[in-house]
Amino acid sequence: MRSGENQTRQDGGELVVNSLQDETGLRLRKTIYVLLAVTALGTAFGRIVQVRAATGESPMLSANDRSRWCTIAALVNEGTYAIDSLIERRHPDTNRRHWYSIDMVRHRAADGKEHAYSSKPPLLPTLLAGEYWLIKNTLGLDIVEHPFYVMRAMLLVTNGMLLLLYFWLMAGLIERLGTTDWGRIVAFAIVAWGTLVTTYAVTLSNHLPAAV
Repeated sequence: MRSGENQTRQDGGELVVNSLQDETGLRLRKTIYVLLAVTALGTAFGRIVQVRAATGESPMLSANDRSRWCTIAALVNEGTYAIDSLIERRHPDTNRRHWYSIDMVRHRAADGKEHAYSSKPPLLPTLLAGEYWLIKNTLGLDIVEHPFYVMRAMLLVTNGMLLLLYFWLMAGLIERLGTTDWGRIVAFAIVAWGTLVTTYAVTLSNHLPAAV
């Protein structure tokens, strides 16, 4: 009887030790996850607040995101998906068509005339048009007149929230599928620093939403 009791106590003690070790390992991993996520997020934010086209006229880096920004501006400022006026707009200093994008198509509208439209799926720009509407109607900032303030602010909010969600979801997957402390930590380090997801956070694209 005493032998059985001793065995029970020994087994119970091992369970307690293992439980404490598991809890300590989990706390350590979570701390490292947070540090990796914060540093990656901070780097992305730092790049967003400095993002600027090679020509220096706007924060729009390519025809890809210019096409989406055109739709956002047209929806709020003009109430239409047609982007004709934006793609023809010229910068006052360089006289370049700095909103122009090759990512567009032409369709005949209800007025019987052909108009230019973004060739990008309309869901993302339509959703973000609501964010721009709030900025314009609360802060009085127009995206055409103040592209650096408005676009950078929208990238910080939108892509920042998506990055946080991305890190949280990946941490959950790693915790569920991982088997060792080091394996999980290395996996999350790759999630934070070994991916193009954070690279695309400085521009308006479908890569980050798609990854999430």
